[in-house]
Amino acid sequence: MKFKLRIWRQPGPDVPGKFVDHEIDDVEPTTSFLEMLDTLNEQLIAQEQDPIAFDSDCREGICGMCAMVIDGRPHGPQSGAATCQLYMR
Repeated sequence: MKFKLRIWRQPGPDVPGKFVDHEIDDVEPTTSFLEMLDTLNEQLIAQEQDPIAFDSDCREGICGMCAMVIDGRPHGPQSGAATCQLYMR
């Protein structure tokens, strides 16, 4: 699958931020949203760009650390699930 992501990028608190569009190809349906961001970060680093900063810890839906807004909804469109439990299928 191919995804187009619009991610808020801001180098620091005193620097204006903006949304930046990113595309990622060949995402498997069993990939979690956080795993997809890991893959995108690998691509960005290979292109000598800054990786996307995000918090995550257990990646098992226990800690709640992976909270982010996806499609305008906290944790994404799946109710009652952490972002690490959101799969691309």
